[in-house]
Amino acid sequence: MPIGSFGPDGHDGDGRKGERMAGTSDVSPGYRPYEPQLVPVIRADNLWTVEGPEVAYRLTGLTIPCPTRMTVIRLGDGTLCLHSPISMSDDICRLVDDIGKVSVLIAPNSYHYVHLKAWADKYRSADVLCSPGAIAKVGIDRAVPLGSDVSKRLANDLDQYQIDLGEFTETIFFHRVTRTLIVTDLMQNFESSRAAGLFTRFLLVAGGAAGPNGRPSIEIRLAARKHRDALRKGVQQMLAWQPSRIILSHGLCFEENAVAEIRRAFAVRS
Repeated sequence: MPIGSFGPDGHDGDGRKGERMAGTSDVSPGYRPYEPQLVPVIRADNLWTVEGPEVAYRLTGLTIPCPTRMTVIRLGDGTLCLHSPISMSDDICRLVDDIGKVSVLIAPNSYHYVHLKAWADKYRSADVLCSPGAIAKVGIDRAVPLGSDVSKRLANDLDQYQIDLGEFTETIFFHRVTRTLIVTDLMQNFESSRAAGLFTRFLLVAGGAAGPNGRPSIEIRLAARKHRDALRKGVQQMLAWQPSRIILSHGLCFEENAVAEIRRAFAVRS
């Protein structure tokens, strides 16, 4: 994944990411974590987020810290949908189970899939929905693409729209009851003041991932040059939903002025 895109899934190897646990004794966090960690926090009726461990994005010898966040949605039938699952533990599973039965697991884009298999092995009856670019990577036999008939079962609670930018594809979601837009990497809002070290702060700002703009990173913007129409239609859909809040996988969420934040992020004129 190119520098600045900052997906949360701990990919290893050149230009990939390896998980780094914030707060462990041998590694200090490079991005001051959002609190509380690994505890479901209610955002609205039937909607929670869970702040996950920091991951490290590695590229040509550089290590860039990145916070992670999972979204938990209680569906109309009382079961739970987990969007962009974070690193799994027995403790977080117990807290999630206290809310409801997990019935759907979602890997929303080409990068957010590494922790999916652990959750799928734990919750074997749950449907597993993946971005098309992640299907071959997850190693889960029952995984199906977002947009399939299985995915459409969410229609009573969630609208979804797939934005294909070539090498990068993401499905965005809209929780109608709470008017909440759920975005993974297409919008990021890192707070540079939380980064440990001036160089890390510089990289966040230079990569276009630092707030307050909440915009896509520079790599996604570059990818969109060849897919302007696809991105434009995706942004139009975000605006058409008229969300009241935006939950992001990375950085500070937007609890108000959501439509204005979308317009600012994607330079949409009023």
